[in-house]
Amino acid sequence: MTSPHRDHALTELYTFLLIVLLICIAVIIIMSVSTGFVTPLLQKPPTFAVRAAITTPYAGKNVICLYHGAGDPVAFSSESASGYSRGIFFTLESPDGTKIAVAPSPTMTGNPWESGGTAIIYYDGSRFWVTDNYTSPAAENGSGGIAGLPPGIWVIYITDQQTQVVVNSLAVTA
Repeated sequence: MTSPHRDHALTELYTFLLIVLLICIAVIIIMSVSTGFVTPLLQKPPTFAVRAAITTPYAGKNVICLYHGAGDPVAFSSESASGYSRGIFFTLESPDGTKIAVAPSPTMTGNPWESGGTAIIYYDGSRFWVTDNYTSPAAENGSGGIAGLPPGIWVIYITDQQTQVVVNSLAVTA
């Protein structure tokens, strides 16, 4: 049988350890929130409806048009994302299964992609670009600024830059 004095001492030790543990947990939580580590984990990706179609602006030169339906406005790159507009990026999966990054075109207007807006993914012969105005590449280079897509089923992935979550994926046939 233990003495009451000894039981009391163990209780004080456990109380002290519990207080130290709680203080450590509180410090970790405060540091995580203040350094911005937790903020991206709590953010949800944007939601919006998208419809995709292949269009032919010039004979033999097709592009992928993505039509933004109702939902959150987004920017085509994190640099142009403002306080009300989250940044997104596009990735294509070619008919042979190769993943291809799509870069923001230098002809972008910088406006957010919102309800009623159109994003155009085009191939210039060397790489894929996304723009909100495909008349600019065509005007700069004539219709030679836009090359035709190789035939087959193309899959478009739209990914939120902040959370790295694919928010939409669509398939089109060229």
